[in-house]
This record gives sequence, C-alpha cells and structure tokens, in this order.
Amino acid sequence: MMRTLRNTCITVAMIAITSLLSACGTSPQRLYVNPQVGEMGVVGHGQQIVVGVIDKRPSERIGSRDGATNASSYLVVPTGDLTPKLEAQTISALRRMGFVPVSAEQANPGASQLTISLTELAYGVKRGGLITDTAALNGVIQAVAVSGQQRYTGSYTATRDQGYALKPSQKKNTELVSKVIGDALTRAFQDTTLIRQLDQ
Repeated sequence: MMRTLRNTCITVAMIAITSLLSACGTSPQRLYVNPQVGEMGVVGHGQQIVVGVIDKRPSERIGSRDGATNASSYLVVPTGDLTPKLEAQTISALRRMGFVPVSAEQANPGASQLTISLTELAYGVKRGGLITDTAALNGVIQAVAVSGQQRYTGSYTATRDQGYALKPSQKKNTELVSKVIGDALTRAFQDTTLIRQLDQ
C-alpha cells in the first residue's frame, strides 16, 4: 500500500515537473531593454523643446530567436516598458545638449517640438553552417522636429550581426536589442540638420 502510494506521488510529481518545463518552453522571451544614447556635444542655448515619444511598431513581437514560428521562439519587447525608457533617454540627451525638455503644458508659446518614434525593430537568424548562426538585428528611429513654420523629418537605422554557436540567452538578447535601439537614437541626435532645426 505504501509502495503504491509512493509510486503514485512520484508519478504525479514527474507530471507536474514535465508540465512546468513544457510551459516554460512555450513562453516567449520577453526583453526589458535599456537603450542608452552616446555622448553629445553642447549646442543648445536653453531653448524649450516639447518632447513626444511613440512606439509605432506594428507588434511588440520583434522576431524569433531560432528562426522558427512557434510561440516558444518569439522575442517580445513590451511597449509599456520601452516607451518610458526611450523618453527618458531623449530628455537626457536634450539636456546634455543644452536644451530644456518640457511637456506641452509647460511649454512657452512657439516652443520647438521633437517627436521620436520607434518605427521598426526586427530580430532574425541567418543560418551559418553546422556550428554557428548569426542573430541579425535592425532598428529604425524616426525623428520629427518642428520649429515655427519649419518641419524636418529624419530616419535613422542601426543594425547589428552577432554570431553564436549556442542560442543567445535572454540577457544577451536584451543587451543586443538595447544596443541597436541606442545606436539608432544616438544617430538621430548626431544629425546636424535635425539639431539646427531645434536650435532656433
């Protein structure tokens, strides 16, 4: 009787563990990224800039970590986590450049406006052979600067290819995606035409 009960308990435990592992295996890899803007020069003169940040991606899903289309392979970058970080980096960059980022409610009449949008973020896999594959990432930032009656729109792309023998971990993928977004955002603030539009 005791042996039967013990065997039953072991069987139930193994089923529970198997179910748990299976559930973990079918979960998308959610990436909570932390993009950073590179060093900026001081060019502003204390002008107010109304800042807006938008995630224009068609989906939070950016691709698959092994090229497959099953749910366990999906990579997801949540909008609710990403947008505030993009906004914080945009505000930080503008302040370092000598501008004064403000909300629309705080702005003086005629203040310039800068809208930063993430329009594309993609993660793909290039098959390399028997041993190595390559994670191919692409990110696109759009910046729209409005000052008076003038408007300027720029698009900034960053790419990154990362070879690997073992599939990148969640931590590694988070680092890769953060780097691509940060590079695209940095290129926006290195666009002298965009900055001249704001520096009026």
